[in-house]
Amino acid sequence: MKIYLLALSIFGLMALTKFYCYKRVLRDLRVFKGRKILLVALLMLLYGGELSFFLLAKEKEFNHTLYLGLGGFVVLGCALFVACVLVDLAQIFAKIFLKCACKKQNLYKAPNAHNPPLNQCTPTQKCPTLLANPQRREFLLTLKDLGVAVLFLLLGYRFYKNACAIPQVRKVSIALPKLKAHKKIAMISDVHLGKALGVEFMRGIVERINALKPDIVVIVGDLVDENIEFVKPALLELNKLEARAYYVNGNHEYYHGITPIMRALRELDIKVLENENLALEDFNLAGICDLTGLRFQKFEPDIERAKSGLDPSKPSILLAHQPKILKFYDVSAFDLVLCGHTHAGQVFPLSFLVWLDQRYIHGLYKLDSKTQLYVSSGAGFWGPTIRFLAPSEIALLELETEG
Repeated sequence: MKIYLLALSIFGLMALTKFYCYKRVLRDLRVFKGRKILLVALLMLLYGGELSFFLLAKEKEFNHTLYLGLGGFVVLGCALFVACVLVDLAQIFAKIFLKCACKKQNLYKAPNAHNPPLNQCTPTQKCPTLLANPQRREFLLTLKDLGVAVLFLLLGYRFYKNACAIPQVRKVSIALPKLKAHKKIAMISDVHLGKALGVEFMRGIVERINALKPDIVVIVGDLVDENIEFVKPALLELNKLEARAYYVNGNHEYYHGITPIMRALRELDIKVLENENLALEDFNLAGICDLTGLRFQKFEPDIERAKSGLDPSKPSILLAHQPKILKFYDVSAFDLVLCGHTHAGQVFPLSFLVWLDQRYIHGLYKLDSKTQLYVSSGAGFWGPTIRFLAPSEIALLELETEG
């Protein structure tokens, strides 16, 4: 039921953005004057492409070219909406500025029958010259039209590049009790290797991680988002990591055959943690399977097994894909929990919906006097090739001794 409510919320939000684009800005565009039917048809086509993408996104046999093409409708729809909002805001601020300028020059009077609003003033009335001249008003309206078009193109390109670019490094300092020496952990999550991201993307991530010289690397789920045979060439790039890597699964691995994916990952030079813990030199490292395992009845999470036998003389770190796991399991035995899954919302303001589901979005949280939580924004993306106000990251966790 929850997934259907989420889908309806997203579809409803997309419909509202199209209505806003038409009602607030696009219906006044000079280039579309007298062509409202064409405009409505274009917006409906855009909305239809967005709906088709989300309805087909989880189909296993979804053609890769069609996947990227329909995902482009989502990118364009988001870019169009943001462009309209920015131009509308600019227009509002411009009106406020002109109104203040009028008052400063004692030219502004409250609108009434004898003194119309500024935007209705004639050249013979006391108005700023910028508004009084009909040719200049027409020029400003045309400039507004061009502003929407230019911003639409620039934002569409920027959204795409934000999603596909090799993620930047985000350094986070975390103090841990009982830690005896400074340690560095490189953390990635939500790479989503598959239809859009492959060998080159994974190679770029590995090269950037190696340059950090971490003590270990942790991969916190949703590494694979496609049939395992299709992504094997990209996964082989992980063998080039210079530090030891540890992995726990995410929800998307279950959607594409969790058993063969887990088997293939165990063949790489990484350690798969399946409801277990290891005593490393300076801390305990545990990993728990994703909550989705409960639905699939395979690789189910088992927190008791994951924390069994932890060395009490060392700090303990838990890898778990979804921060929502904190709702269901007691993690008080751990000093630090590392999660992903949220993508920091991926597209603002969808971060609000993520918060409703997960309660944590991105960053470092203090759960109680002992346990801290870090949620990564993810390295890749899910769905359409877009990130907006939610940058991807490779997190470099610099673990410090207390005091």
